[in-house]
Order: sequence, then C-alpha cells, then structure tokens
Amino acid sequence: MVDYRIHVAALEAFREQLALSNMPDPTVSSLRDQHVSDADQSPEHALLGSMIDLLIWHASSDGQELELLGKVSALWQAGREIYAGIGEFRLHLENGLQDPSNLPALQGLNNATTALQGFAQQLTEYDLQLKSLKTEIAKLHHLRPHPRQLDKTLSNWSWGDVLLARRTDVFTREMRRQAADTETSAFAFGVLSSYGANAAGAAYLGQVVGGPRRSHRYRTRVASNTIGSWVGQNDPFAPTLEQLAQRLKQAFPTGLPDAVEHQIQVSLEKAYDLGATPALPDLQLGYTRLLVHLELLASFRIPEAPPAPREPFLTKLFGDPANPYVPSMPEGTGLVESGSPVGNGGSNPGSVLPQNVGRDDGPDHSEPPPTTEAKCGAFWEAVWWSLIFLLGGWIACVIRWQDGDRCALWDDITQNWEEAFPDGAQGAVEVSSSGFSALTSSDLANIAQAEQILQFVGDMHNLQSLMWEGFNKAQDFLAVYGLVYPDGLLERWRYSQYLSVPQAEPGDWPRLDDTGVRFDEYPTSAVEQPAVFAFGYPTGSTPAAVLARVPHVEFRSAADICESLWLQMANDDVDSSNLDLDADRGWLHPCWTADGSITEQPINVRVLTYDET
Repeated sequence: MVDYRIHVAALEAFREQLALSNMPDPTVSSLRDQHVSDADQSPEHALLGSMIDLLIWHASSDGQELELLGKVSALWQAGREIYAGIGEFRLHLENGLQDPSNLPALQGLNNATTALQGFAQQLTEYDLQLKSLKTEIAKLHHLRPHPRQLDKTLSNWSWGDVLLARRTDVFTREMRRQAADTETSAFAFGVLSSYGANAAGAAYLGQVVGGPRRSHRYRTRVASNTIGSWVGQNDPFAPTLEQLAQRLKQAFPTGLPDAVEHQIQVSLEKAYDLGATPALPDLQLGYTRLLVHLELLASFRIPEAPPAPREPFLTKLFGDPANPYVPSMPEGTGLVESGSPVGNGGSNPGSVLPQNVGRDDGPDHSEPPPTTEAKCGAFWEAVWWSLIFLLGGWIACVIRWQDGDRCALWDDITQNWEEAFPDGAQGAVEVSSSGFSALTSSDLANIAQAEQILQFVGDMHNLQSLMWEGFNKAQDFLAVYGLVYPDGLLERWRYSQYLSVPQAEPGDWPRLDDTGVRFDEYPTSAVEQPAVFAFGYPTGSTPAAVLARVPHVEFRSAADICESLWLQMANDDVDSSNLDLDADRGWLHPCWTADGSITEQPINVRVLTYDET
C-alpha cells in the first residue's frame, strides 16, 4: 500500500499522460476527453478516489494506530508550547538585561516565568506518558501482521487487505460503471489512478524492501513513508499533508458524499463474493479517520531553531577564542548523556536500533520491545530537564542576583546536580514552583550586573538548542517506527536506502521475514520459495520511475498501467488480469492464494481465476 503523496503524484501523472496520448479512434478520444474533463472539473473527487485504498484501510482498521498517533501528537504539541515558552523567556530576559527600563520586556519576562512554572507542574505526568508511549511504539503493534501471513481465511481479513489482493481489476471497472455524473466519474478516475499507483508502487517497494509487505510490514511502512517524503521534497507542486486535509474538508465538510458512498458500496457488492469476505466496512468512519490521520501527520512540525543570543551577549560569550563559552548542563540528566559531547543531537546513525518482534498477533502483546538506546527519541527528557535547569536556577537565584550576591546554588547546579537537588527532578520542580515574585526594573538592573548572568544567558541558548535537537531525535524515532514521515531526514541511510533500487540476482527474492532481527537493514534471511525474479525496475531506479515514463528505460509506470486499463474499458475489452496490488509475487503478478500453509517451502501458489474472490 503506497502513501498519500504517492497517490497524489500518480494521479497527476496519469491525468497528464492520458490527456496527451494519441488516440486515433475518435470515439475513444472523445471518451478520454470527457473523463479527463470530469477529473478537472471535480478535482477533489478525483483526489479522494486516488486514496480509495487508504479510505477503506481506515474504515476496516482497529483504530489503534490512529489512537496512538493522537496521543503522541498531543505530547508533541505540549513540547512545542513549552519550547516556545522558553524562547519567550530568553527573548525578554536578553532584552530586559540589555535595557532594564524596557517595560514590555520586563512584563514579558515576568509572564514567561509564570507560564513556565505552570508547565513545570505538568512535567511528571508528561514524562510518565512519554515513557509509556515509547514502550508501546517500540512494540510495533500498530502495524498488524498481514492476515495472509497468519494463514487466515479471507473472511478474517480486513477490507484494506482484501481490496489489494482480490478482484482488483473487477472493482476498478465496476467503479467506472457506477459513475453517474461528473463527480462520480472523477472519483472513478481517481480509483483507477490508485490501481496503477499501487501496482507500480508496491513493485518498487518490494524491490527496495527485499520482499512483499506481508513478510516485511515494518520495512514496507518506512519505505512507503520515505518515498512519500521524497515526493514532497522533489515535486514542487505536491501539496502538504495539511493542504490535502484542508482540500478534502472544504470539499466534503459533512462527510463522504452520499453518491460516492453509494458508488463504492454497490461496486464492492458487485465485484466481490460477500459470502467469502468480511462484512462491508463503515465508509463514513473511514473518511473521518482519513482526515484525522492527515491532520495528525501534519501536526509533527519541528519548530524553528533557536536564535543565537542577542548582542552584546553573543560577542561576550563567543567573541574571545582564548576564553570560550563552556555549557554548564551537567551530564547524566537525561538531556546530555554521560561521556557524550554536549549537543550531539543524536546524529549517530545507530541512535535508534529497531528490531522486528514476533509474528504472534495474540491479545496479550507480551513480547518485549526491541532494543533501543536509552536516550533515543528523548525529546520529552530534553523538555523536562531544560525546564528544571532553567527554573531551578532562575527562581532560586534571582533573589540573590537582584541583591548583587553570587548564587551558590547555581554553582552547585552547574557543577554537582545531585548535591543541588538531592531529591532529583521532583525536588527541582518543587524549587521552581515557589519563591518567585514579579521583578521590577530596579531588580532587573541589579541582575544585569551579576557575575553569573552571562553564563546563564549562554546556558539558556544551549538548552533550547538541545531541546530543538530533541525534536529532531523524536521525529527520527517516530519515523523509523513507521508512525510519521521522515521529512528532512532523507539523507540518512536508514531512509535513503529506499530511494534507489538495489542490485539483485535471479533467485534472490523475495526474502523471508526477519523475525527478531533489525528491520532497518536489508533482510539477510533465506529466500522464500518458489523464488521470483519478475522485477519492474532496473537497478538504480528512483521513485520517479514509479510515477511516469522515463525515456529509454523499459518498464511500465503507474500511469502506463492506468492508461492500459483505461483503454481496455474504453474499448469494452475484458482480457486484463486482477493484479495483486501488493506485488506479492513480483511485477504485475495476478491475484493469488496459497493452497496449503503460507509457511510451506515452496509455497503452493495458485493464481485465482478472474471471477474468483
């Protein structure tokens, strides 16, 4: 299953290619013009149709991934709010120290301090939530095993899997037959685009992943998201996820249009033997979840990097090479790891070590989470300790600084964290929650003369920088576990590996699942038999090959597959195949079933007849 942005790009590639194709038969040419015009007149219907697989996937899912993503997004937004609060504190502190008579800066500093005190009281709950969520994410239960891989009968599959593996050509044709007006015609146009995008995209995914989705669901999810990020980065016309959600909400504010819901419902009933499938899914629920999913994915924005300290602090801190600024943040606090350089930001490519978990899909989910380094993705630890360090020092020392005295506690904080706060983080929060009164201009003028205040200004910049790096680490953690897109991370090997087709030898594909082995590496497991060597893309192909024709290269893109099926329908021909839209057995393989267990070697692969569900 390919992602949202691949579907959008494939839709545009198909529309453009079909519109420009030379069609000598005037009847066929006229029909082509009508279908392209329908898609142009109702672009949101075509857009939603191109996501038919994702719509039905959401409609038939258990909702666990969406619920998990919502919890993580809420924490992410809270972190952004605190990060912004620390930025406000820095801004007003530096402006006020530079000019204590600056009343807006003074008021802003007092307000920011009060706001950060409020945040500090919530940190314990946030920290508990984060630890629980990290454990849950690392178990990867949000990516369920494919029912085929569990030898389940078709009636126990989800409709998201059924749609990709059974009667695919028939369903696409039926959607066109059920088109009764411009809007439903445009929707059917999008559904056809989805057919080609999945057939070509899944074949590409299988090559870069090392095998089909059912055997490598973790790698396939990360690969699909990575290619989606690649489309977003390389297609100047590609909408953002937020823009996609807005377009759909504006076009269909009250839910899935009745005519489209009826079109899908009738097409499913006519295309499939409903006695062999699960009950039909709730399409309105699917549409609602699809919008929520897009909005949640769009919510994981990394804030702007913190600005450098203002003058004269910048020159005082960094202008003398003989006396460089040295951060005070103590090691071992959860933000700066012992023995690590301050601000390494998790750049070590091994900072996240994802592993596969067992194939059991039982209710207890008792298998242990994969091994990860203690601080991987520790963005909330960064927020936690930054606030404690800031407030524990600021509130405890500001009285002494405004009296012109040196603050011994600040020296303790920066030299011996344990002695400064023997009760650990909880003790630091208690310090931050009391002992602060609003400052006056006179107080601020005295603080500006304190010996330690320059170090404090430098440390606040350093801590906000570490928090910003914490967001980047968190995004990497979430992306490598398939929850969010790796936007901005494509240069990292764990993602870039999916952007070029690797060399493979005949008989070397598909690889069996790597249960218990890291899934961020190409599988080294044995080859599933019978081995397949029907590849659609030559070595070195990029995701661009999926979408449209590349000159002088022999293969069929998503647009080619769509155009071929469109011509079949336009000429009333019925000699095409139901393509397996997971490309499970290789390039353009028809839908199939295993006679016997999927774990048998070799698998007894039986191609389904065209009319067989």
